Amino acid sequence: MYDYLIVAAGLFGCGFAHEATKKGKKHLVIGKRDHAGGNVYCENVDGINVHKYGAHLFHTNDKNIWDYVNQFSEFNNYVNSPVSISKGRLYNLPFNMNTFYQFCPPKEAKGGYRASD
Repeated sequence: MYDYLIVAAGLFGCGFAHEATKKGKKHLVIGKRDHAGGNVYCENVDGINVHKYGAHLFHTNDKNIWDYVNQFSEFNNYVNSPVSISKGRLYNLPFNMNTFYQFCPPKEAKGGYRASD
């Protein structure tokens, strides 16, 4: 009766179902939720798209994949760059060597690294 049984309708399940349809394959999508989209599903509340399950980010640096997903819905080109402010200073997160040097600058050595350079 079906060529494929697809369990859950998140990004992969929906994408697979779409591609299977293009190839003339029959499929059944099942899941516990009453909507497609998985965790990236949004509800329209007074004209505003609200993430029902909290913010979820889609990452890729592959232009073909980016173009593929944007044919279904416009994705924002969001870059996650978390920072923290402590005692009026801005610090990188997650903690890295730059953050370490900001908190604990190495002692100056003749001709050596200085945190202010």
